[in-house]
Amino acid sequence: MTHWEPSSEYQKVAEANRQFYAGAASLYDASETCVTDRRVQKRLEADLDQIITMFGRKPETIRALDACGGAGNVSLKLLDRGLDVTLADISPELLEIYRRKCADSGFAARNVCAEIGSFLSQTNQMFDLIVFSSALHHLENIERVLTLAFHRLQPEGLLYTVFDPTSRSQLQATTRLLLRLEYLTFKLLFQTRDLPAASLRRLSRLFSGVSASRKSDAVLSHATAGMLAEFHVENGIDDLALEAELGAVGFEVVWHQRYADCRFDLTRRLIERTGDSTAFKLLLRKPAPKPI
Repeated sequence: MTHWEPSSEYQKVAEANRQFYAGAASLYDASETCVTDRRVQKRLEADLDQIITMFGRKPETIRALDACGGAGNVSLKLLDRGLDVTLADISPELLEIYRRKCADSGFAARNVCAEIGSFLSQTNQMFDLIVFSSALHHLENIERVLTLAFHRLQPEGLLYTVFDPTSRSQLQATTRLLLRLEYLTFKLLFQTRDLPAASLRRLSRLFSGVSASRKSDAVLSHATAGMLAEFHVENGIDDLALEAELGAVGFEVVWHQRYADCRFDLTRRLIERTGDSTAFKLLLRKPAPKPI
C-alpha cells in the first residue's frame, strides 16, 4: 500500500465525476468521439497492438489495469487481444454499461468501483500495463496519481495515456476559436437532447458567479458537476512539464506524441495548417532495478 491523502479539492473533483456520470454515462458512451469515431478507434487499436508487442510474450501473461476505464473502450480491446484486464472507475453507471458489453461479447468482466487514487494506493496488485484513456484531464492532481501508478507497475511495466488536451494557453487564437465552434457543433448534432439541460447548467453558473477559470471556488452542485469533472479541459494540460515531473518520479519516456486531435476531420485539417497540437499521448516505462 502507498500513502495517499487526497486534498479536499481533489475529493471534490472526484465526487463531481461520480455525480456527473450518474446522469451522463449512456450519453457519453453513445456519442463521445474517443469512443465512437472509427478513425480514432483504429488509431487506438494500432497503439495497443504496438504496446502489446513490446512485452515480447503471450498476451494472456500481461496483466493490465484500465484506470478510469469507464464503459470499457480500452478494456474490451485488451480483452479481445487476450490480456488479463482489470477496469477501475468511480462511476457505477459506466461500469454497468461495461459489464453488459462484456456479457454480450462473452468476456468475464473484472471491475472495481473506486476512485482511482484510492484504488492505486490500497491495492496490492501489480500490473504490467496501466492505461489512462481520456482520463488525466478529469484528475485534479495528475502527477500524484501517476506516481501512485508508478508504484503499481512491475519493473519494465508500461503506462500509456491518450486523449488528453495540451495547454490551451500555447494555442493560437484561431485554434481556440475553431475548437469552441467545433464543440458547439458537436453538442448540436450529437448531443441534442442534452442541449436544454446544458444551457440551464451554464445559465445557473453564470447567475451564481461561478467561473470555469476559478474552479477551486466552485461549490459542487448539479450545475457545476460537469465543469468540475472535466477539470483540465478549459486550460488543458502542460504535457511538457508533466513529462519532466514524471521523469523525476522515475519513468522513462518511450514516446511523447503531440498532434491535432479533433471531433471532426475538417477541424483537424484546419488546425494542422496552423501547426498547433491540441492533444498528446504518452508511453512511459518503469525501468528495471539497477544491479547492485
